[in-house]
Amino acid sequence: MCYTIKKLYKTYGKRKIQVYDGKKLFGTISNAWGWICIDPVERGEGNDYKNNVFSRVFIKNHDILRKIAMENLWWLLHSDHINEEYTEQEAWEEKIKNWDRGIVAFHSDNESVFFPGEKEIALNSINNK
Repeated sequence: MCYTIKKLYKTYGKRKIQVYDGKKLFGTISNAWGWICIDPVERGEGNDYKNNVFSRVFIKNHDILRKIAMENLWWLLHSDHINEEYTEQEAWEEKIKNWDRGIVAFHSDNESVFFPGEKEIALNSINNK
C-alpha cells in the first residue's frame, strides 16, 4: 500500500503527522510526553484497552503507523534547544541513546522504547526533514 503523509504545524511539541490511504485518513501520529502517540482511525472490533487486548486490525494499522513514525521521528520530536557545544547530529544521537535506555520525559525504566530494528531507522530519520 502507498500512504501519503502530511506534516502539520511547525511549532515544536505541537507537530503532528496525518497519514492518508488515498484520500481517507488512516491515522495520526503526534508527540506525547516526549515520545510518540499513535492513533489509527480504524481500530477493529474487540479492543479492550484496560486489559491490553487489541484486535488484529488495530495491531496491523498501529504497526504501519509506527514504521512511519520512526522514519519521521526527527521531524516529529526534535527541538532546537541544544547545547552549543553539540552539533544537531550529536544532539539527536544523544536523544536516541536516552530513548534506547528507556528515558522518556521524567520516566526511566531501563528498557528501550524501540522495537527490534527501529533504533537505526529513528537515528537515520534526521535525513528525512
